[in-house]
Amino acid sequence: MTEKLKMLFWGMLAALGALALESVALIFVTPLSAVAAPAAPAWFMPIGVFIEELFSLLLIGKLLQNSSDKKNIFTRALCFGLGFALPEILLNFADNPRLSQEILLSYLGLLLIHSATAGIFGYYFSKKIGFRAVIFFFFLLALFTHLAFNLLVLFSLSFWLILGLPLFVIFLCFLALKMPPAKASLPSQKN
Repeated sequence: MTEKLKMLFWGMLAALGALALESVALIFVTPLSAVAAPAAPAWFMPIGVFIEELFSLLLIGKLLQNSSDKKNIFTRALCFGLGFALPEILLNFADNPRLSQEILLSYLGLLLIHSATAGIFGYYFSKKIGFRAVIFFFFLLALFTHLAFNLLVLFSLSFWLILGLPLFVIFLCFLALKMPPAKASLPSQKN
């Protein structure tokens, strides 16, 4: 249990680090007249998502590099994702402290999307895939999943569709963990 709490804590720290880097990046790429705006412009979203997923990938990789239990690695990565979502939820709540069904569902969406993308990284590390180039694919998968989620929110699509995307990704990761490893077969040589 302490390992899961530790991952939750590290997720929170990673989110705060990502937020600090996003803030600095926003200052450098936004004209001075727009810096005082209460929210980042929509075009900055891919940059922010890239920073968040990069922080998640690097820290999850570092924290789980010596783990051996596949299920434990995946569960710990999900805890990291939950921790990553908490500061964002707290900051959103501080900005708008009213609670409604819509806002509670958006907080649930934040918990789910950060857990889903951390779960993608947890799946990669649990499989102990030896090819470093493959991590790029998993990073892109997490990046596009997070971007798709944010775009669904930005265009105010159905909450069930928005919540369904991260739930579907988590479900696929669980299914993939249950699958037996593929056996490499060599072609038979006939003379």
